[in-house]
Amino acid sequence: MIKLIGCGVFSYPKNFDRNNQDSFLTPRNIGNGFLLAVADGVGAYHGADKASKIAIDVLAETKAMGGKIDVESTFRTIKSEIAKLSILNESFQDAATTLTFCYAGEKGFQIGHIGDCRIYVRKNDKLIQLTKDHTQHQKLIDEGIYRASELKKLSGKNTLFTALSKNINLQSQEIYIPYSEITNDSYVDLFIMSDGAYHFWEKRPKFLLNTLSDPSSFASSLHRRIKRFQPIDDYTLVAAKFSFLPEINEN
Repeated sequence: MIKLIGCGVFSYPKNFDRNNQDSFLTPRNIGNGFLLAVADGVGAYHGADKASKIAIDVLAETKAMGGKIDVESTFRTIKSEIAKLSILNESFQDAATTLTFCYAGEKGFQIGHIGDCRIYVRKNDKLIQLTKDHTQHQKLIDEGIYRASELKKLSGKNTLFTALSKNINLQSQEIYIPYSEITNDSYVDLFIMSDGAYHFWEKRPKFLLNTLSDPSSFASSLHRRIKRFQPIDDYTLVAAKFSFLPEINEN
């Protein structure tokens, strides 16, 4: 059995004179687990805010079968619904969004990921990134063409090579991680952030353990940091703490 213990959330536009193109799903009880997500509309195209909202609306209606989400089918359905935007308005022809979600089941996390939002889990006093950014820079690093240090001063850091859109081929990441690989305790902490939020976390990836292990405290502290240094983009965080029954090894 898994239980939601606590949650911390914020989602703000870069400036309050523009729409927030991020959308999010707070932990929703589905089957025997909880589903949570962040979607970041691709701002270069019209309809980005609508695309991210569609992604979350469709995801919120997803069912868990056999304790799992059909990740590929979910992404296909969202892509199909986003494609319908251009029927309503031709200017939405290229509307696109990223989407990163996690289903916290009874024994582990199932992750679906397209784009550059990120999922982290807490291990002791550190956050460990579970997803890989679908950006040109990360692709060059994965292919061994450049090292991360060599790309710091080059453009293209946030240029996506995939997203949920009518005109882009689906390239998604699906991960399953048992809780036993994350923690020896019966609690686990999860964080999903859009790039406008984790930009400021990565600049100084450190909070006190009491803050890291309390999702509402983490959300408050990170929000204050972002406001202090001025937002660079829309910024969203969904953080959650779960308790679960550890697996018992039978010898």
